[in-house]
Amino acid sequence: MDTYLINLKRRPDRLSEVSRKMAELGLPFKIFRAVDGHDDDAKLPDLNRHLFVINQKKQPVRGEIACAASHIAVWRQFLETDEEYALILEDDIDIAPDLEMLQKQMPGLGLDFLNLSSNAPYTYTLDEETLSQLANDAVRTRPTVFERSRRRLWRRLEWRRRWRIFHLHPLPNGHVACECDPAPLLGSGYIVSRRAAEAFLQTTEHLFFPVDLVWRHAPGMLRQGFLARPIVTQTDKDSDIPGRFDQGKMALKYRLLRPFLKSRRLRRRFDVLRLYGVLRH
Repeated sequence: MDTYLINLKRRPDRLSEVSRKMAELGLPFKIFRAVDGHDDDAKLPDLNRHLFVINQKKQPVRGEIACAASHIAVWRQFLETDEEYALILEDDIDIAPDLEMLQKQMPGLGLDFLNLSSNAPYTYTLDEETLSQLANDAVRTRPTVFERSRRRLWRRLEWRRRWRIFHLHPLPNGHVACECDPAPLLGSGYIVSRRAAEAFLQTTEHLFFPVDLVWRHAPGMLRQGFLARPIVTQTDKDSDIPGRFDQGKMALKYRLLRPFLKSRRLRRRFDVLRLYGVLRH
């Protein structure tokens, strides 16, 4: 699969650093010039600002919308190729040596999307002891409601009521891909199939969320997942999207509208039900 590295032209420092890391791993990549929010002429996607505030409890900022435009453009470029999968990386990352292994394993997993950069919020409950016990018992699929003891054990991996893991996919070097819904946010590094890229493009035609939430809203029976132990991690260096946080309280009118207009992800949840069935919910 091709690897796309999203980089702002005005950040050659980041490109130099991540290029060195990729060279050490022997991984070729294509540079994709990011859409720059500082550019007044930048082509940005349409955004429903009112729904954005209602769902995200904050105002969107231009850099955030430009970030979405960059990922959207990468998906379009990927779909112009004959490749079945693409690895997409942002430039402010550290990379573990197992990245090439994951690229080779992806086609055999049957997943349409794999987040390599985050396991949150599953990380609050996901633990090696439970994973090991399930592996020893050869339990790789979420038990049905009739398998009470196994189901109780499995639910230790999940977070709250609606954050569910449906399959565990053992991988070399102790890695485990967790097939889930919802998938973790953070788009620093992920692998996407053609089918998922097409669904993501369709979803961003009605954008009311940051781009790293698109997989939670995308239609179609997409199998999505994350690595129990991320191998692409975002660095703590300076951000190119200022103003995303610390915006204060949401205006009263939005707080009043939120219970009625907040997205319930109904299309995605219905597709997940079709994928995995009632008994595995």
